[in-house]
Amino acid sequence: MLVHGGWHGGWAWERLAPLLAVGGLRVHAPTLTGLGERLPEFSADVGFQTHVDDICDTVRALDAGSVTLVGHSYGGSIITAVADTMAERIAALVYLDALIPTDGVAGWHGFPPERQAQMLAGARALGGLQVPPPDPSIWGIEPDSPEHRVLRERLTPHPLKTMTDVPRITGRWRQVQHKYYLLAAGPPASRFAHYHDRVAGLPDWTTAVAPGGHESMWTHPQELASVLRPCIARDARDPRSP
Repeated sequence: MLVHGGWHGGWAWERLAPLLAVGGLRVHAPTLTGLGERLPEFSADVGFQTHVDDICDTVRALDAGSVTLVGHSYGGSIITAVADTMAERIAALVYLDALIPTDGVAGWHGFPPERQAQMLAGARALGGLQVPPPDPSIWGIEPDSPEHRVLRERLTPHPLKTMTDVPRITGRWRQVQHKYYLLAAGPPASRFAHYHDRVAGLPDWTTAVAPGGHESMWTHPQELASVLRPCIARDARDPRSP
């Protein structure tokens, strides 16, 4: 299951998902509440737990023994909390240039002060509850390129509460046997490098560098698919496939 990052939607995986599905893998790319095509569902109550529940409910609805979760950026916090809730249903966790949350520390604190100020100013212009999407160039997307234009059109405001809510993480997610961290090669240099460095060398982690920058699922889908396939457990394979 592919879990998108902030300001995105399930659409973010549309170039990558068909490549992963080759060979019988069942690929799901849900959109989190209040984002993408689910923007009309936004309300002041949409917070971090809302998004965790989105994915937990989707996992429970699948006719599968266990599921591999791939989280991009903000999605890393969601897949961690999901695994913390239902570790027995998770075959593997894959962090794609993503954050790994700490119990009691809101994701908001991972942004530098100047970025926080920009986001708060933008949120005030939208009524104080949603953060407008940044210009895609912040992720290394060339201005005026086709990718830049598409992202500008499709990114949607992100619920501020999901960033400021304090996650409760017990540590049960660490029971998931297979854990991977794929750090974006850049440019620009990834702001998530410290997460990669923290888990590199640990016996229950595998680390690698993913091609392209932060939006590699959009800009380098073929190359990313080649890196991701070995991380995806056989449990994700369609049982009807040979």
